[in-house]
Amino acid sequence: MNVELESISELVGALEWPKFLLDGDCTDMDPTMFDDEDRKKTVLAKKVCHDCPVQMLCADWAIANEPSGVWGGLDSKDLAKARRGKRKFVTLEKRREDYEWVEDMLSDKPAQDLAVKYDKTERTIYRWREKERKRARRIGLAS
Repeated sequence: MNVELESISELVGALEWPKFLLDGDCTDMDPTMFDDEDRKKTVLAKKVCHDCPVQMLCADWAIANEPSGVWGGLDSKDLAKARRGKRKFVTLEKRREDYEWVEDMLSDKPAQDLAVKYDKTERTIYRWREKERKRARRIGLAS
């Protein structure tokens, strides 16, 4: 029997996926939009996931159960990295939204302590500090 399903909510029932997916922003969307073989679809799918109320539940479930597709804002590469124990890459721009991170980079705290806190090498902490201090001087936050 070949049944064509038109929404993710239909798939949840048909495939016995977790019920929390029914609370997602993608529920009434075409499931093929979340195939990550097409870069444009992947970008659109990740935008849908960005503010979804079940994003973290979805991503955690996919890491354990799904080999491909976009789940909780993670594509196949992100899922594979998570399975290997690597965290998703976070850009400096995103880190700058974290006040504590900026404060740490501008502080005189030992790089070794910050390396442990952020699970990075001391070399990375020194690089981040240099960039943040230059940025702070450029925008007038430091002398």
